[in-house]
Amino acid sequence: MFKLKGNTLLILVLSLVLILSITGCKKEADSTNGDKAKDNPATEDSHSNQDDNKDEEKPVKVEYANGASDSAIKIGTVGVQSGPLAFIGTPYFAGMEAYFNKVNEEGGVNGRKIELIKKDDEFKPDKSVQAIESLVFDEEVFAIVGHLGTPGVMASVDIVKEEGIPSVYFGSGAATLTEAGENFFPVQPNYVYEGKLMAKYAMDEFNASKIAVIYRNDDVGKDGLDGIVDGLKALGKSDVLAASDQLAYNAGDTDFTVQVQKAKSANPDLLIIYGLGGGTAGILKEIEKVGFNIPMLTTYSNADASFLAMASPGAPNVITNLHVMGWLDVSEAKLKPLNDAMAKYFADVPVNAYTMAGWVAAETFVAGVKQAGDNLSWAGYIDAMNHLKFTEGLAPEISYTTGVREGVTQMAISRVVQQDDAFIFELLTDFNAF
Repeated sequence: MFKLKGNTLLILVLSLVLILSITGCKKEADSTNGDKAKDNPATEDSHSNQDDNKDEEKPVKVEYANGASDSAIKIGTVGVQSGPLAFIGTPYFAGMEAYFNKVNEEGGVNGRKIELIKKDDEFKPDKSVQAIESLVFDEEVFAIVGHLGTPGVMASVDIVKEEGIPSVYFGSGAATLTEAGENFFPVQPNYVYEGKLMAKYAMDEFNASKIAVIYRNDDVGKDGLDGIVDGLKALGKSDVLAASDQLAYNAGDTDFTVQVQKAKSANPDLLIIYGLGGGTAGILKEIEKVGFNIPMLTTYSNADASFLAMASPGAPNVITNLHVMGWLDVSEAKLKPLNDAMAKYFADVPVNAYTMAGWVAAETFVAGVKQAGDNLSWAGYIDAMNHLKFTEGLAPEISYTTGVREGVTQMAISRVVQQDDAFIFELLTDFNAF
């Protein structure tokens, strides 16, 4: 053992404190510089400006939402695929799949293949809710695309809204879907808007001085009637609408004697029939029976060859006085990609209005993906859709802005004409907005 004199010990202690202080300051400086380097990659290596510039140019990696990856985008759809209404869902989903097959065969969207999961709800709201829950929570899809049928869409809207998952195109014209939320992107015209445009066409194309409306007594018919009333009011023509309180019918009705007699007694020069499929066909049959043959106008939901095949046998004369609203450009050039894809992938499925609707659902979703690029978070996709203006598809234009969810707003009128032994639709007007 040895002893240090006081002065020597003091010098050593002071030297040790000084060394520790210098070391601590150096560590603190290094730590501070390291944090700054993390905050600002350009300062990470002060000896290489070239490396700094490379770091600054690197794009920020966006975290993908459920169902999206570098190679694929998994989406889900729900609608009737079995039972008596399968004639709607079969061509509808074939049109959707034909478009996705075509896109995938061409390399996908920005290198990503579209994977479609289909769920059958048999057109039952409770089964539709179960299917949506399965797609969102079990399958963890990126988006819901082309949910088919107003009952199912309305039953599950709260789930989709709460989760915030993008929902693109509904096989529905329910007006409430235009206010469902920012993650909803309706495409089909809603029935209220269509009713307004019907009112405009009633004045501009038919020069109507009195209009009668036979309508289905549910959300479909009531929305359409509300739109007609609103449209006529905006045009200053409310007085041309005949009383409509006795002209409603219920879904499932087969006897339309009262409604047609009431409409005929109003002596209108234009009859608007706001109903779907079998109901409208039954009304036409009663009109044929009583010889009430005046110009008629019906909703785009009846703009399909299968409707003509159903309605024309019971109304072979008056059906040529029927006009129908439409929102798709069915010119030969516009339909060629669809016809070619259907011939290749689903040659045994008819190409009709339902097929076209499924195709539009698919091309609208893909247009949004192209707009979003690699920013495939839900927020990124929604933002991309809010800047979309798509004019290359079957619809004249599909566009959205923040807070605006009207769907297609340009529609045209076609009339029914007889061609050889068949009845077909012939375009009568240009596409117009209200």
